[in-house]
Amino acid sequence: MKTFGKILLWIIGIIALLVLISFLLPKTYKVERSTYIHSNSGIIYNLTCNLNKWSLWTPWNKELDSTVQFELVGPDCQVGTIRKWSGEIVKTGEMVITELVPGALVAYDLSLDEGSYKSTGKIEISVEQDSCKVTWNDEGDLGYNPLARYMGLFMDNMMGKDFEKGLAKLKSIAEMRAGWPVIEEKTMDEQIVLLIRDSAGPETYGNVLGKAYGEIMAFVKGNKLKCSGHPFAIYLTWDSVTMFSTMDIGTGVEKAEKGKGRIRVEKIPVQKVVLARYFGPYDKTANTYYILDQYIKESCYQQAGGPWEIYVTDPLTEKDTMKWETHILFPVK
Repeated sequence: MKTFGKILLWIIGIIALLVLISFLLPKTYKVERSTYIHSNSGIIYNLTCNLNKWSLWTPWNKELDSTVQFELVGPDCQVGTIRKWSGEIVKTGEMVITELVPGALVAYDLSLDEGSYKSTGKIEISVEQDSCKVTWNDEGDLGYNPLARYMGLFMDNMMGKDFEKGLAKLKSIAEMRAGWPVIEEKTMDEQIVLLIRDSAGPETYGNVLGKAYGEIMAFVKGNKLKCSGHPFAIYLTWDSVTMFSTMDIGTGVEKAEKGKGRIRVEKIPVQKVVLARYFGPYDKTANTYYILDQYIKESCYQQAGGPWEIYVTDPLTEKDTMKWETHILFPVK
């Protein structure tokens, strides 16, 4: 019993010593990693301010934990928006955006294990010549918990590896997207439009669109109407094999009461859209459609209608097809 008592005293003494030593350890920690990305600061900012897109580049996603479920509370890229998660491996946590500087800064508060561990983080983007330096850091207060103080000694090594993986993936995605067309999310106002429904195939698109626009512009002129935008086509159906589609061909007008013949007047309500600006001939738009489809899925949107093509450039006055500007958009929800 005396031997057991001595061992017990030694254990208590060692624990007491370790506790005392813990109070000499740093009370705070900071983990920081940087990389250079050859891409536009706006692209990098969009991938970091939109918390839904963190699953694209951070290591903490379904590849790590197939059971994890994410929930976004609030609009994309807004101060106060929260991302929550729960999974068998990643456990529970939430992140809330606390500060945003478009193209330059994303700051957040992080809470893990129902608030047991809290920290603050920043992703800073600075333009340096033809690249951007991206710095990601996270820092926290370890409090007076002896175990947390000792864990703080390993935070840089543990968290730093994940930061390095995340920044490497962010670099890969952002540099690939440097070649993408300009994409924006916007809300289209309610508009009154004149529409003609028709269908066309690979050999007839030009003639069908040209005839419809001719009828519409004659109607506009004959009724002394005023156009409120560029001509467009809404693709209602598309056959990927035959490349035939059914379209609503039209233009916006400031005011119209009723149509005539095959021209009808409709009011299109306010709608959120994802839009890409394409430059080039009309028969080379397929890659832009693919990019928009990928962007919509990554942003956790659903398509809410057929795609639009808005023809900004008049091909009758601009002969260089590489200067033809077309806005391709999808209504989303």
